[in-house]
Amino acid sequence: MNFSFFHRGFLIFSLLLSFSLLSWEITNEEGEQIGRRIFLNECSGKTEKLVWWNERENFASLGIGHFIWYPKGVKGPFEETFPSLLIFFNARGIKYPHWLKESQGCPWNSHQEFLANASETKKKELQTLLSGTISLQAAFIVARFEQTLQKVFSDLPEPEKTDLLCKIESIGQTSQGKYALIDYLNFKGAGTLQTERYSGQGWGLKQVLQEMPGNIKDPLLAFAETAKMIIRRRVQNAPRERQEEHWLPGWLKRIDSYTSNKNS
Repeated sequence: MNFSFFHRGFLIFSLLLSFSLLSWEITNEEGEQIGRRIFLNECSGKTEKLVWWNERENFASLGIGHFIWYPKGVKGPFEETFPSLLIFFNARGIKYPHWLKESQGCPWNSHQEFLANASETKKKELQTLLSGTISLQAAFIVARFEQTLQKVFSDLPEPEKTDLLCKIESIGQTSQGKYALIDYLNFKGAGTLQTERYSGQGWGLKQVLQEMPGNIKDPLLAFAETAKMIIRRRVQNAPRERQEEHWLPGWLKRIDSYTSNKNS
């Protein structure tokens, strides 16, 4: 597959990717690689999957990060991220259809309506927008990581904040580690919302960092193993009607990608 579209627009990374909380930075090349891998993880690298709606979910999944978009009047436990992506686009002068600017929510109300090809023109226009802004979506994902760290650490006492920062620093010593941290955030969220809990237990980046052991020889492996433990716990705690056990093998396979080619 030709990923040349990632090269366009990556100059903005020099302005976006200096993390105030961390001593490491993400280069343009690393940002491109992270975006490409997330596109493969979420969409199998297929353009048609940039506009999607999974069965048993009440929201559309859009873009390379499958950013969540709820229909008007629908609320869910998971953070809605597609409107933030549109704000990111707007700030960078990206033009998109007038109906999208005026929209107060996803134009489809259910998975069934989405499959019935309701508003087919809108679906095609969204796909065109998202297939032409791949590099900016990658920039959005990485920039969101910095913003989210502020939320993750905002309510922590200084000793725990220092501990978590040390873990992030140790994981992020390689490009593979940076990919793991950023992908997991995009994959399962920050873990800061009280609504993103089953039986009172979260599954976001914050929970993984809190529960992984520190001061160990292989922090990336520890991060991945802790993430898999937390994902299994999420599935065990999930409401029966969500049937999340069907997704578990794919989720675990995605986390396994964090420790493949670890030396890169």
